[in-house]
Amino acid sequence: MTYKVLNNITLKNVNNGVLSNLSTELLVIPVNKKVMASSEYKELDKKSNGYISRSIKDSISPTNQNHLISSLNGVKAKKILLINDLNEKDDIYLWLNKYKYVAKIANSIGCKNLAILDGQNYPKGKDRFWFLETISRSIESGAYIFSTTKNKTAKTEKIGKDIISSQASLKNVSIVTSKLSASDTKKAKNAIARGFSVGEGVNTAKHLGDLPANHATPKLIDKIVKNTVKNYSGLKVKTLNEKDLARLKMGSYLSVSKGSDEPPRMIIIEYNGGKKNEKPVALVGKGITFDTGGISLKPSSGMDEMKWDMCGAGTVFGVMCSLARIKADVNVIGIMACAENMPSARATKPGDVVTSMSGQTIEILNTDAEGRLVLADALTYVGRYKPSYVIDMATLTGAVVIALGSHASGVMANDQFLADRIIESGEETGDRAWQLPLWNEYKSCTKTNFADLANIGGGREAGTIHAAAFLSKFAEEYKWAHMDIAASAWSSSPKGGTGRPVPLICDLILNKKLK
Repeated sequence: MTYKVLNNITLKNVNNGVLSNLSTELLVIPVNKKVMASSEYKELDKKSNGYISRSIKDSISPTNQNHLISSLNGVKAKKILLINDLNEKDDIYLWLNKYKYVAKIANSIGCKNLAILDGQNYPKGKDRFWFLETISRSIESGAYIFSTTKNKTAKTEKIGKDIISSQASLKNVSIVTSKLSASDTKKAKNAIARGFSVGEGVNTAKHLGDLPANHATPKLIDKIVKNTVKNYSGLKVKTLNEKDLARLKMGSYLSVSKGSDEPPRMIIIEYNGGKKNEKPVALVGKGITFDTGGISLKPSSGMDEMKWDMCGAGTVFGVMCSLARIKADVNVIGIMACAENMPSARATKPGDVVTSMSGQTIEILNTDAEGRLVLADALTYVGRYKPSYVIDMATLTGAVVIALGSHASGVMANDQFLADRIIESGEETGDRAWQLPLWNEYKSCTKTNFADLANIGGGREAGTIHAAAFLSKFAEEYKWAHMDIAASAWSSSPKGGTGRPVPLICDLILNKKLK
């Protein structure tokens, strides 16, 4: 399962300034002063006998940001979408949303192809190449519509006030620029290819999370991953089953799946595109394919959303696919720690004590704090790869939802350089993160009379930080950061995965910010 929605995103360098001859189902024109002063726009407007300029004057306003024009005599584009452009002071998330919206419009009117005019207008501090990469990522991820488990005879459905296609129609996108030099043309094509690959990674993560839990058990995810890597050169996969986990003495990991009929799987993906002697960056993702809470049962309201409790593992999968797609010159290890958390007569009980791979014993005071239990052993295991840095990603705590909302992922780290680079990549991509403290005072929360550690502590205070404090006990041998993505990785309204923080992690690794 690669989940690339579009067939291709290409660069079209219009050196002769003729837009009216551009054959496309939808031509998207950002409305700004630079565009309206360009020879390309003037030629197009002239062919429409001034109709486009009159439409902008009459229809584009602060309260009406977009206007769709049907076919015009003298213009080959079947439809033209005018979008009121942003300015350099606007936040990056607004730029992302605008181009995701373009993809949504294209799907809603059944377009198979569209062309977007480069507005030559970018956020402050960004250039054309950042813009081309960002457009590509946003349109690829914005074109995604989940349809795998829908009735294939259904053509449309109503979501809120919108009637949309149940399957994505958009397949090909051209980004139209002009007067680029040969060297800039090459850089532009590379930026588009990179954005496209990151968008594909976003969709891969979204799709894995959107699959119903009975379609994405640990064993099925293992199969999906192995089938997927056949489409990429450079990815190697191995899997640890329950017997392997037991042999490695991963009692913490195995305690989570004891109540389920579905066996756990730890999936290790290796990508070695860098120098042989270069230490890898390690990514570890929580992959609870469904979380009932176990014996500490969750309330039924909203429990269906617990199919997204594997978004950390989905992020790892998406990032690894993106790196392999563009043959990045980096070394990365990805670990997907997958298990299902269910109640049964065999399930782990509150008060049980288990022994982790590290040798530390853990009193499990709440079986709904299970993500940290699979991550504890995964973090110990990843040390055998001698990583330069380790980042774990997990939909871990409801507390981070209260603290940061859906706008930012929480970051806690034992290395400030790593934390700073994560936050920097979040700002660069619009996939924001925010650091919370991980002072030694917080680590007292793991104390218990009956084991080396307790898996919860501190009552209602600082729940996100206390979870990270627990994990830090298993990451003392290397530079490590924990990202709590419980609020950022999926949306409850409308329901669906977001694919975050794939853009952030890809930027961090591809731009080699950890050197």
